[in-house]
Amino acid sequence: MSHTHRFFSDVVTADMSYVELSGEEAHHALRVARVRPGDGVSVFDGKGLEIIGECDRIDKRSVYIRAVRTTHHAPPPVRVTVAVGGLHRDKAQETVVRRAAEMGAWRVCFWHADHSQRPIKPTERWRKTAIEACKQCGRVYLPEVDTAPSLEAFLKQHNGPCIIGLLTKDAAAGAPTISMADNVALLIGPEGDFSEQERNAALNAGAQPVSLGSYTYRSEVAAALLMTIVACAIGDLGPGVALDMPRK
Repeated sequence: MSHTHRFFSDVVTADMSYVELSGEEAHHALRVARVRPGDGVSVFDGKGLEIIGECDRIDKRSVYIRAVRTTHHAPPPVRVTVAVGGLHRDKAQETVVRRAAEMGAWRVCFWHADHSQRPIKPTERWRKTAIEACKQCGRVYLPEVDTAPSLEAFLKQHNGPCIIGLLTKDAAAGAPTISMADNVALLIGPEGDFSEQERNAALNAGAQPVSLGSYTYRSEVAAALLMTIVACAIGDLGPGVALDMPRK
């Protein structure tokens, strides 16, 4: 088969011999990917099920896919929740969702922070952004995206270890040893960073501080950095690179 095009459907089941793409996914297949009969196609449900097949036929509004094989992908060994203080710009929140989906996060939670400039309003764009990112990068688990009224409320509902990203001057010296369970939360502040009360609440709840260096980053960049640090630690990014650094 030719290059495999990837699409999303939350109604596919493992026993389907044919899958019909309609609505936005059909539009993507017909107008963007320009799928033609015989093309390789993969359809995932965002919960680990993936149907791999080929385009059988098309019409003006639908694409019909013949299933060749079905794969059940195991969930990630560590389920990462990215918990970010509510951001002022919609695009910034969409960027967090996109990067989280690309990095394999299990959940994204935007919590209302003391320094948040406006109430958090969930939008359909969050889900669409997550779907687009998973289709592009090959992930098969779609992250849940929700909100919490405060950091304290999020901490009460999360059952597992937490990592809080802080500047070097605010984080403990050296790299902390964190007992990884089957889930972990990454805490990132909003524009204006955590308030003192929020920082203390997180630390008192057992969150381990991890340094993001001495530079000041946008929240969406800080989130991506912290996700990368954790992905590297749990072995999701391969063996890494050994650098022979010159001595000073």
